[in-house]
Amino acid sequence: MLLISYRLSMELWRRFFDAHFAADPLLQTRYFWGIVCIVISALGFGGIYRSHLVAGLLMATGFFGVLSRQILVVKSLRKAVRHPYYEQVLTVGINRQELVVRCGYTGYHQPWSNFVGFREVRPGFMFYHDRQSFFFIPRQALPREQEIELKGILQESGLARL
Repeated sequence: MLLISYRLSMELWRRFFDAHFAADPLLQTRYFWGIVCIVISALGFGGIYRSHLVAGLLMATGFFGVLSRQILVVKSLRKAVRHPYYEQVLTVGINRQELVVRCGYTGYHQPWSNFVGFREVRPGFMFYHDRQSFFFIPRQALPREQEIELKGILQESGLARL
């Protein structure tokens, strides 16, 4: 069994929310169209067309599209500070059957079958219960040999890579 301990800090939440939203294809499309709106708006303010109202609306729409990911990260962080384990030290046990989380005298366990998949991202590993709900383990808490063992456990569990 792997045993991993780490503090569930605001910075960790931010990095994992950012990684989660960066993988969303809808937000990537929204970013692209936001850039297009900003360029068309700039052309309007530059005199290509006369309506400054349309140019202003396009600029606002463009900035919303470009900043959507950051807005969602901030919104998610506001919820994270109300999490019962916020700023607490978690001890995570991982074996071939389940993931066990302990924090002080409380905790829970989840068999691998309760997860729909996982992602390996720059900050670490994300284990998804559904498209929006995930548990994460930071790479900084995993020595190299534990990371290799975790990858082996994930492969054996049959958990899908998202």
